[in-house]
Amino acid sequence: MIELVELPELVVIGIAVEGRFEDLSRVVPDAWNRLFDADTGATAFLEVSTGSGDGVYRELVGFMAATATEVPEGMTRLVVPSQRYLRLVHNGPLAEIYKGFSMLYAHADRRRLRTTEFKLDFGYAPGLPDAPHELHVALAPATLSLA
Repeated sequence: MIELVELPELVVIGIAVEGRFEDLSRVVPDAWNRLFDADTGATAFLEVSTGSGDGVYRELVGFMAATATEVPEGMTRLVVPSQRYLRLVHNGPLAEIYKGFSMLYAHADRRRLRTTEFKLDFGYAPGLPDAPHELHVALAPATLSLA
C-alpha cells in the first residue's frame, strides 16, 4: 500500500558514494560493508539517494544519528529536512527494490504529484539480507497558485 507521509528532520551519518548507474551494484554494497565493519554502535540503517547529474548517481549509505553524534573519520553527516514522501513497504529481494521505487513514481504520475530524485530506503542490516524495506520518494514542495 502506498501512502503519503511526512517525516521529521533526520540526521544521517555515513559513507558517500558516487558512481555511474552500471557501477552502483558494486560500489554501494562495498560502502555498506565498510559501514557495517566500522564500530559505530548504530542499529538503524538507511540509504539516501540525493540525485544524479551528468550520469553520476549520489548516495549516502548510513545510519540514523542524534544531532550531537560525532562523525567518524571517512564519513559525512547529512541533515534531511522535514518533508513529505510517498512511502511503500518492499517485502521482496534486495535486488528488486528498484521495482518498489518505480511503483512510487508511477503512483505519483497517476495522481499528478510532483516528485524529486531524493529517496530514502530504510531496512538495511549487516550481511545485506532480504528483509522488509521502507521506501520513500520525496515530493516537491507544493506551489501556491492564486486563481
